[in-house]
Amino acid sequence: MARLLDFFKRDSLTKRLEKVKKGDTEEREKMIEEYIPFIIKTVSDQLNRYIEAENSEELSIAIEAFNEAIDKYEKDRGNFISFAQLVIKNRIIDDLRKKNKHKKAIPISQFEEEDKDQLQKYFSIEDFTKNFTLRAEIKEFEKKLNNFQIGFSDLVEEAPKHIDTRANAIRVAKYIADDEGLKEELFRKKRLPSKKLIDGLGTSLKILKRSRKFIIATVIILEGDFEKLKSYIGSSQGGVKGGL
Repeated sequence: MARLLDFFKRDSLTKRLEKVKKGDTEEREKMIEEYIPFIIKTVSDQLNRYIEAENSEELSIAIEAFNEAIDKYEKDRGNFISFAQLVIKNRIIDDLRKKNKHKKAIPISQFEEEDKDQLQKYFSIEDFTKNFTLRAEIKEFEKKLNNFQIGFSDLVEEAPKHIDTRANAIRVAKYIADDEGLKEELFRKKRLPSKKLIDGLGTSLKILKRSRKFIIATVIILEGDFEKLKSYIGSSQGGVKGGL
């Protein structure tokens, strides 16, 4: 579920990118600084070795590439992070080509084939279909959340921060989803059947109150036709610990 909440946070990233594109240099500098660990990892993965954060020519090239990715990114290109990785990778490959133009130390053809695979994967029909399906699920999920007067921003702001608390909340949600009576009452009354949950599951009223929106959102996903959203729950630490 933690990954799902990260998905909802992408709107804020989109807004930041829009501000930067409109000329907000301070926001641009903040973004670059915040994404330095991501940039370092991308370069290290490409070169298959650790790079130093200071006095690194490759890092300087990668930062320029990240800056370029910000300028060239458009919403229809898909996920910004994936796009930025691709731009950084291409710049690092270009730099390797220049350095090894008259050498045979590194087989550049190997990087070229890998680059082609990355490009094909990034723009493949299958990948587009997955994104399209996920967007359709998100749209339907939003409609069902609105019935409970819950928005995506509520989930991001009020979701349990600790893994144990999140796992307990998911456990409560699964308990409701597996019980037709509890599930019917939740969707009919638009509120948690707190007393029955306390008596039947041994949870506390404090947990139910603090995690109410998160629990309801998880029940909606579990009981609905949301296969891709369910994968966010199942792959999260909370989901694993909660037995999902």
